[in-house]
Amino acid sequence: MINDRPTELRVDLDELLNNYNKLTSLNNKKTGIAIVKADSYGLGARIIADHLYKNGVRHFATATLEEALELKDVIFDSMVLVLGVTNPQNVKYAVENNVSLTCPSKEWLEKCLEEMESIEGKLKIHVKIDTGMGRIGTSDKDELVKIDKLLLSEKIDFEGIFSHYSNADGSDNNYDDYQTKNFDERIKLFTHKPKYIHIGNSASTVKYSDRQDQYNMTRLGISLYGCYPSENIEKLDKINLDPVVSLVSKVTHVKKFLKGEKLGYGVSYEAKEDEYIATVPIGYADGILRRAQGFKIKVGSEDCEIVGRVCMDQLMVRCSENIKVGDDVLIFGENNGQKISVDDFATYQDTISYEIFCCINKRVPRVYYKNKMEL
Repeated sequence: MINDRPTELRVDLDELLNNYNKLTSLNNKKTGIAIVKADSYGLGARIIADHLYKNGVRHFATATLEEALELKDVIFDSMVLVLGVTNPQNVKYAVENNVSLTCPSKEWLEKCLEEMESIEGKLKIHVKIDTGMGRIGTSDKDELVKIDKLLLSEKIDFEGIFSHYSNADGSDNNYDDYQTKNFDERIKLFTHKPKYIHIGNSASTVKYSDRQDQYNMTRLGISLYGCYPSENIEKLDKINLDPVVSLVSKVTHVKKFLKGEKLGYGVSYEAKEDEYIATVPIGYADGILRRAQGFKIKVGSEDCEIVGRVCMDQLMVRCSENIKVGDDVLIFGENNGQKISVDDFATYQDTISYEIFCCINKRVPRVYYKNKMEL
């Protein structure tokens, strides 16, 4: 397949595994769930899950049943938990492929049990308790007691119970403590304790690594991919995550502009003096949003400001006369000893690293590295 553009998203699989090991070591009594939903935040779930599986990881989570089924042929006997709500009419696919589903309500579980009457085997369930996120799950104690009774069915394997912190990346613990209390109170309503109990995400995995509690599993999302959930978590200085992802390209055109000449859509930039402009083949169709205008990226050895509006397929930077066609460009990550934090790139655009990764379009090739060598 021809790749005529020098733009690519690089993923270091060794650093990914290093992060998994660091995070689970930090929480030595908890099993780490590798979050590979949304195609591993757009980084390529099949290759990432396959690498983790081959290195001993046996617990994964996706957002949808479709995502889980797409991975079962590379992670085989692993636990794969679907974090979203699955249509009860599709539970047979979960049973046939050993996929665990989230139970958000009594009504959902009743519908699943109706479907299970004609299906051989057991349906693995993780009950979702809403402790304050307000997304899915139930907090009603009466409903949870009724769910507990339904879980006694021989058609159900009550594998887990979980919730989700909504403010663990914040600067205080108040809302976390509120959610933890709610979670603990509702766990006590169940007559049988499941194999897995989890509420932790990337932020709480780091923030509460010193807590000894009854939870035995934690979910590793953005931290797995080398990013801190927030500055608050990074400042705790408990772990040194390894950058995993780099977005790189090369200069395809350089032109001298005279003072007063304009460029870009809407003539949004005017040369303040005689200067040079380099063009880079990446734009908003690739995931570099127009609000990135003004951010400084690495071109050759220079810090170069994105000038003019980001186009669909290209962007322009102000540079020196030393920049030539073919020079390396680093948008975020690491390249040739140079670094730009994806968090800095995200903060400049008033967003988070999660969104930056997920926005990188599929037409940008994903290139994977192992032992510093391209696969």
